[in-house]
Amino acid sequence: MSRASSRGARAANNTDSHARNRFAKILVFLRPHRWRIAGLFALTLALSVLAMLPPLVTRAIVDHVITRGRREWLTGLGILLLSLPIVNALCGFAQTLGVSFVGQRFVFDLRQALYRQLLRLSLRFHARHSVGMLVNRLLGDTGAVQTAMTAQTVNVVSDFVSSAFAVVVTFALNWRMALLLTGIVGAFVMNFHLNIARIRRSNRQYRRAMDRLAGSLENRLVGALTIKSFGTESREHGIFRGQSDVALAQVRSMTFATDAFTRNMELLSEATRATIYFLGCGMVLGGRMSYGDVLAFTSYAVQLLGPAVRFSMLAKQMQDARVAADRIFEVLEEEPEIRERPAAVPVRRLRGEVEFDQVEFHYQPDSPILRGLSFCVAPGETIALVGPTGCGKTTILSLLMRFYDVTSGVIRIDGRDIRDYRLRDFRRQFGIVLQEPLLFTTTIAENIRYARRSATRREIEEAARVSEIHDFIASLPKGYDTVIGTEGLQLSVGQKQRIAIARAVAADPAILIMDEATSALDSESERAIQRAMERVLRNRTAFIVAHRLSTIRNANRILLMSQGRILEEGSHTELLARNGKYAAIYRKFMGHSTLGEVGSP
Repeated sequence: MSRASSRGARAANNTDSHARNRFAKILVFLRPHRWRIAGLFALTLALSVLAMLPPLVTRAIVDHVITRGRREWLTGLGILLLSLPIVNALCGFAQTLGVSFVGQRFVFDLRQALYRQLLRLSLRFHARHSVGMLVNRLLGDTGAVQTAMTAQTVNVVSDFVSSAFAVVVTFALNWRMALLLTGIVGAFVMNFHLNIARIRRSNRQYRRAMDRLAGSLENRLVGALTIKSFGTESREHGIFRGQSDVALAQVRSMTFATDAFTRNMELLSEATRATIYFLGCGMVLGGRMSYGDVLAFTSYAVQLLGPAVRFSMLAKQMQDARVAADRIFEVLEEEPEIRERPAAVPVRRLRGEVEFDQVEFHYQPDSPILRGLSFCVAPGETIALVGPTGCGKTTILSLLMRFYDVTSGVIRIDGRDIRDYRLRDFRRQFGIVLQEPLLFTTTIAENIRYARRSATRREIEEAARVSEIHDFIASLPKGYDTVIGTEGLQLSVGQKQRIAIARAVAADPAILIMDEATSALDSESERAIQRAMERVLRNRTAFIVAHRLSTIRNANRILLMSQGRILEEGSHTELLARNGKYAAIYRKFMGHSTLGEVGSP
């Protein structure tokens, strides 16, 4: 064997082994339902046996009642022939309900595991994959696996029993014709091998095209305001049309491959049925078979070809499921970047002493964002981070909350490396308000208590008063029980931001993080919130990214950053007195309410 052939054989073996491992892992999700599945297999076996009886009853009626005149058999055989479909229908109804239940629970458990894994994965993973693609895997791919692993798998038992029974009976009726029938079944196998590689390839390409289309569509729907603002609807429609054309081409390719496979099977099935019946009639004329034998043989030939067709379709569906399973386990087997150490320490309440010690970090190799960053924050101190876009302000906040781990150096809170804390307890020490608030489609009260489920209605209202939103909520007909979102109350950006601030306040955090949190508020509302936040920030450490001068001036300390380093630090008064970079920026924007976007100081 040549080296190329040897490598090809090894690659094929590795692929088959990989596929077996995938299905073995999928089967784990069926294990809780093994007794129900065993019951379904038993019921399917009974259905298979019942389905085999009508041709024999028909044969007995033709050869014994009609041909030989045994009228006394007619009533019993007639009752049997009528009762079999009724019993079969009842058993089939029970089987359908059972398969539906197992299939729905299977896909439910699989989706729960996939969603749980998505929640565990880091922000770096979510930055690499579009929401549309992940939704495709969560819904579409799990559905494809469900089809192959539940209903079709149970039906294999029925088809196997039917095939075995049909083979035995056809050989008993006429072994020569049975041999011919067996050879024709081999043609079904050949049809499968000739077409399945193309089907698998086209299916994989189609799913990738749908991932790209879903991701692009999600991005553009989210950006509807920007599209309308610049009047680019026609351009965006053209882009969507182009991507849809690519997906359409993949659909056509997959449809062509699948339909060629299916048509070949149907042609073989119909040609076989006609051939068997024609040869059987010839044997009746030659006295080698009775007409009842021909009818029974033809019926069992059809019952043998039916499973052959379904086995081929099942093989095709298993290939679809294999592609889907690969895509699902690409996510399930993704290692979370942020891991909890085995001896992680539980946290009740942090004091809020923060230390960055020679911290370096990069999102991409050789592109550092933070460069040997070191600073200390005392408990209860408010730190304002100031600097141009890309200088590392938001990265500091992400590292502080362990959305990412440092490339080198260490971050300590209360004197301990933050990687030593139990992750869930650690994250609960923070309250965070972002520039673009995310509110859930539920009541206002549930949104405010989201970070602390134990918050009472009184605490919720107090948090709303702090964020200057209580009066507005109280004016609503349902008050705090008002549902917000696409099917409920529509809020302005400022109102959403105040509810997000109330949520952070209700969480009662040890450390508060605000990333441009007041940028959407008018000056009057911001001043009211600033007065209230003086009480909220008492005994809490706070990190604030802001351009508002009022926010910056009120901070205990300002860190002026550039290219991942601290250029200057101190209070607003101290930095002005130094007459350095911060003072130059302040003088440039004096008279404005914000420090504008500037280049590197």
